[in-house]
Amino acid sequence: MIALFLGLGAVGCGLLKQEEPEKKAFGVACTKDTDCASLQCAATGSICTKSCTYDRDCGDGLVCRAKDTGSGMECSKAQGSKVGASCTAATECDHGFCLKKADAPNDPGFCSATCQGPAECPEGYKICDTLTASDTTKMCILGDDRIPIGERPKFTAPTTTVKTTTTATSTATATATATSTASATPTATTTATTTPSATATATATASATTSTGRPRIKLDLGKTKK
Repeated sequence: MIALFLGLGAVGCGLLKQEEPEKKAFGVACTKDTDCASLQCAATGSICTKSCTYDRDCGDGLVCRAKDTGSGMECSKAQGSKVGASCTAATECDHGFCLKKADAPNDPGFCSATCQGPAECPEGYKICDTLTASDTTKMCILGDDRIPIGERPKFTAPTTTVKTTTTATSTATATATATSTASATPTATTTATTTPSATATATATASATTSTGRPRIKLDLGKTKK
């Protein structure tokens, strides 16, 4: 009997192990973060991914792309326009960066990527530098690296607006409106309830005034003497 129970226990453990799917390796197709050993499934290309800074961190056929939401970068499939192409939003570019002139943020910009030197950037975008003094990662920027630093145009990388912020704001507004309406209703009811009391008081006062008028005086003239 003991051997039988031990055998059944071993079979049960084996079934439990089979039910748990094996985590997928880097670069394998995925649908959600928990599919991957790294617990990261790239939104662009839907592959198991990892954090990165440069294309060389990802390997052949992949690029180091800025995340569409949140901050940071991850290895993704190269989907979108290449570095130097015109763009209006970061999601149009294969590296997830659309640089625009600092003094004209509403004008079209150009797709960019991180770099360690001018050799990693295409012709016409050979300035490999940080966008601001506080940045630590360099990017391919429009122009020639022979242009003096003080004469180079300034560019920015607008961030993607997260749609969930608008939804949360709308929900909060609706909740506040409903709360205000519910709070105002009892006030109106109380006012209406006190009206009859005021009327009753006024009626009672009027009655009291009428009943407290001048008393009638009865004159007894008696009979006329003969």
